[in-house]
Amino acid sequence: MTSTTGNTMQLQETPARAYHRAHAGKLMIVQPKSGRELSGGDFFHLEDVGTHPTGLVVTGIFEDARRHHMMASAVRDASPDEVAWHDNSGL
Repeated sequence: MTSTTGNTMQLQETPARAYHRAHAGKLMIVQPKSGRELSGGDFFHLEDVGTHPTGLVVTGIFEDARRHHMMASAVRDASPDEVAWHDNSGL
């Protein structure tokens, strides 16, 4: 008889789970491609993270309450100054 007591399987944290844990609840920004200034539509709140053959995919809730999916490589955390700007803009 084999005892399973003490043989706890440790779940390995996936990259998606680690990314979600690190960024959950934070205001995020889709990085503008053309060097333009940020607008209210660039900000979103992270909702979920998944995997894709080319990297991580994030789902965000934007100012219009719509969900959009994008590659994690195209987004970043908002800086404290950007968060303040967003909060004071009434968005």
